[in-house]
This record gives sequence, C-alpha cells and structure tokens, in this order.
Amino acid sequence: MTENKSTNQQQERLDAYRKALDQAFQAASDPDMDRKTNRMLDRLDARIEADAAGRRSILRISRNVLVAACLLAAVVFVWRKQSSAGLAGEGPQVLAFENMDGDVKRVTLPDGTSVCLRNGASLNYSEKDGMRQAELLGEAYFDVARDTVHPFIVRTTALDVRVLGTAFSVSATPGYSKTDVILERGSLRLQSKSGAPILRLASNQKAVYDAVTGDVTVAQVSAKSDIKQMYGMASFENASVAEIVRAIENHYGIKVDASGFDPAKRYNVSYFRSDSPGDVLALLEVLTGGHFSASSSI
Repeated sequence: MTENKSTNQQQERLDAYRKALDQAFQAASDPDMDRKTNRMLDRLDARIEADAAGRRSILRISRNVLVAACLLAAVVFVWRKQSSAGLAGEGPQVLAFENMDGDVKRVTLPDGTSVCLRNGASLNYSEKDGMRQAELLGEAYFDVARDTVHPFIVRTTALDVRVLGTAFSVSATPGYSKTDVILERGSLRLQSKSGAPILRLASNQKAVYDAVTGDVTVAQVSAKSDIKQMYGMASFENASVAEIVRAIENHYGIKVDASGFDPAKRYNVSYFRSDSPGDVLALLEVLTGGHFSASSSI
C-alpha cells in the first residue's frame, strides 16, 4: 500500500511537471519549439505507459529531464520577450558564457544554436538590428540554427564570420595574430571588422587569417574528424540504436540493457566523451522513447 501511494505521488508530480512544461512553451509562442516539445512529451507519455513495472526508476529520469526542460522553457520565454526588441533595432540584451574549468562546455543559445566552448573561451551573445551576434574570445564550435531572416555573426578581434545556418569551429586566441576557421558543413563568409569580404569557405575547408599581414590561407581538411578530436565529441549520423549502444558500451566499458525503442529508426546524436554514462543513456531515452540502463561492467 505504501509503495502504491508513493508511486501515485510520483505520477502526480510528473503530471505537474509535464503540465508546467507544456504551459511554458505555449507561452513562448515558438512554433518550431512547440513541435519539438510535443514530440518529446509524446515520447515520454509512451514511455510511461509502456513500463508500469519499472515506473519508479523511469519517473526519476523523466522528472530530471522535465525539470531541466521547464527551466529552459522559462529562460527562453523571458529571453524572447527581451530580445524581440533587440532584433527590431532597440536595446539588445546580452548573454555571457565562459569556460574556465578545463573541460569542453556546451551551451545552447536562445535561437537554438549549440556552442561548445573550449577551456579559457568566453562568449557574449546578443540580438540587434535583425542580426544574431556572438563575440568570441578563445576557441568554440558552433552549430548554428538556420534563420534566413536573421544572419548569425561571430565577431573576433581580427575578423567576423557571417553565416545563416551551418556548423564550424573558430579559434581566436587573445594575443595571437592568427584566427583559424574550420567549416564542417554549409557555407560561411569571412569578413573584415569593417565588413569587407575576405573569402567564402566551403565544407571541409580550413582558413587561417593573419591579422598582422592580412594574409589568408585555405586548405582542404576532414572537418568532422578534426572537430571531434578537438572537442572530444562522439557523433553519430543516421545511426541505429544498436550502433549507438555498441559504441557507448565500448567507450565506457559497460553493458547496456536496452528495450522499448524502434529498431528500424535511425538517429543523429552527439555527446561529449567526458559525459557520464547515465547522462548519455538519459539522452538516448528522451531521443528514442526507449529504456536504457547500465547493468554491469564488461
């Protein structure tokens, strides 16, 4: 009886978190985000209904995911109300990020852009005059949310990088005259601080710009593998759950019990190799709607 009561209380708390999340995203009035949120909620609902026997462990993971999502929804809602004035040309709000702990740090900007900051890097983000602007000191990897109306500009001390939606890395170390840009996919334009075009990069190209001499060199590279090595990322594209799980087992030296997912579906997923196994498996649960746990060490 006590166990049933506890389970019911957990279910009520989960329902409350779900309701709060749904209301927060409705208030944000972002159609694309609404669609993503609804898909996530559908997966969570299916997951809860499919595993009544293991409900307590699932509720703990779902609760943590939903708490984080609720906080993100609140931040996005407040930011979008503040930044709408910035995109219209009024006073912009600035978000500041830095990484001083020695590990790669991932942050998500209000427009959906994902940024990985290497140790010692700092980033200020604002939206002004119809543009998304990121001022960077140090090294960072950007996976920019596509928005044809509002260009995304990374500003360094030596040059600016202008894109619409693409993935690339920038190395702009303070006190060093050379800036490196590696383009993984899409296209981007390097331009001077005055806005004059320098060159346009294509996928799998690396540009090195010397602010002292004004020289720029371009070389063909294997961008994805270079970036993965630089940032310690594990990345999968169009991969089955079985393929992803096998890689996780090999990396962490664990045995993963997996169930409740669609083996025919394929996914794109990335995570830091420094992430804990529990965090990676929780990410897979939200992504696939399945159930994943580390049963033992190999």
